[in-house]
Amino acid sequence: MMQQQSAVKRFWLLFKSDAQNLSRDPILLLATLLSAVPAPLFAAYSAKLDQLGIGLFSIPNLSAYIAPMALLLPASLVGWVAGFLLLEDRDDHTLLAIETTSVGKIGFMSYRLAIASAIGGMLGLFGMIQIYPEHALSTQLFAALLVAIETAIVALTLLSLAGNKVEGLALSKLLNLLMLFPLIAAIPSPWRLLGGLFPSYWIGEIFALSPQSYLPTALVLAVAIVVHILVLAWLLKTAVQRTEKL
Repeated sequence: MMQQQSAVKRFWLLFKSDAQNLSRDPILLLATLLSAVPAPLFAAYSAKLDQLGIGLFSIPNLSAYIAPMALLLPASLVGWVAGFLLLEDRDDHTLLAIETTSVGKIGFMSYRLAIASAIGGMLGLFGMIQIYPEHALSTQLFAALLVAIETAIVALTLLSLAGNKVEGLALSKLLNLLMLFPLIAAIPSPWRLLGGLFPSYWIGEIFALSPQSYLPTALVLAVAIVVHILVLAWLLKTAVQRTEKL
């Protein structure tokens, strides 16, 4: 019982420390706050987007193509904040100092990813309610789970592939392109399934951006979660291996 209370206290102190770090960095704080904006903004202007799509591009239901990206944007923003904080801790050798504590580097990384994923998942559910209110609660919860995993994937990609904070900033721009991958699901060709190697693609497939479906719904959901978990596991292994070299 005492050990559980001690663990809760340690992680509460870590959470307070992260909150203070965010409050001192206006860019990270702004990114965190902006993560809650896309869903209500989309809900408020989706009808105008459709009018714009018809008027400028002769594309009906333009909002349907933007909806998956609006849903995924919080994962990109929150994941970037979490990944950048971890990069900062690695650059400043904070992770090396944490290794000497009872939390350890792996414990600290797990805590940071869990917090980011929880925030991403809650924003994902909020986004589903705003963007896809017509879907059943089970679908909304499933999509929120994928957004939570996407949040961790973004954070781990920065930690795994970026050598420092400068590289992390450059890499984050490339990661933003992954938010466009749901649009591949709008291509009326089975070749679009090659986009399924990238987790974000499956958001577009789940919400049927193309009228032509090549997989049954149950299989789409199963493959989506499997791809997300496999990519997450690979990135986590890579990030741990790189961190162990510190």
